[in-house]
Parts: sequence; structure tokens; C-alpha cells
Amino acid sequence: MKKLKIFETFAGYGGGSFALKKAKIPFECVGYSEISSLPIKCYDQNHPNIKNYGDISKIDFKDIPDFDLLTGGFPCQDVSFNGKQDLKKGRTVLVFNLIDCLKVKKPKYFLFENVSGIYSNKFKDFLRDVVLQFADCGYNVYHTMLNSSQFGVKQN
Repeated sequence: MKKLKIFETFAGYGGGSFALKKAKIPFECVGYSEISSLPIKCYDQNHPNIKNYGDISKIDFKDIPDFDLLTGGFPCQDVSFNGKQDLKKGRTVLVFNLIDCLKVKKPKYFLFENVSGIYSNKFKDFLRDVVLQFADCGYNVYHTMLNSSQFGVKQN
């Protein structure tokens, strides 16, 4: 099986890489994007020798090697039921940097995650716009809400 090349955004500790390892899918990470110091330290311990491209809003995506899969859990504080509930004051709009990446790199696949609040009526126009922009990049877009507790995670 050919190795899948991935780029992880909003990488945290490297959840995309851990998931691929757990699923026994051969892959190579060509880089990641993370700005928080503790997650960077954790990522580098768990996945050594992978380049951090830093702040997604400052990345020139032409400088990143080509990859097959783009992953990203873009910030959710603005749409979370326990968060600000205000897109004008937060970072959820960084999803548009992911769209820029899709336009430039055109990976075969992408997998983005967020919280269930993004499905609320308050954000339906935002979600519709984001999904339309994904589709405008040439992708067939499928989205659904999953409950992590149904997949062995001790979180609901």
C-alpha cells in the first residue's frame, strides 16, 4: 500500500497521525501547523522530525510539500454552546485559511472537525457558506455529527 502523505493543521498533539497509526494506514506527515507551545512540545515528542509551519494565517501553502490528506480541527470557541457564540470576536473563521490551502494544494482528501454547536441555527449560514466553499474547491462534501463516546473516547 502506498503511503498517504498528510498535513495536519491545528495539530495539537497530532491526533490525525495517531488516528492513522491506530487504523494501520501507512502515512508520512509532510508538516503540521500549530501555534500553542505545549501542544507543539507534545507533538514534537510524539512525532519527531516533522516541520511545524506555525500560524496557519501566515503560511504560504506553495511552500509546503504536496500531500494527499489535509486534517484540521479548526477553532471552535466561537460556535461552542459553552463558548462566545460570536464569529466576529474569535478564531473559528480560520477555517477560511483551510479553504485557501485546499485551493492551492488540492489534496485528494480533507477531514475537518468541529463541535456540535456549528450545527445550531445561529451558525447555519456560516456552515452553509463553508460547505459551499469546500465544494467550490472541487470536492464532494459530506458532513455529519458524531458522538465521540461511541468510538471508545470517554467524552460525550
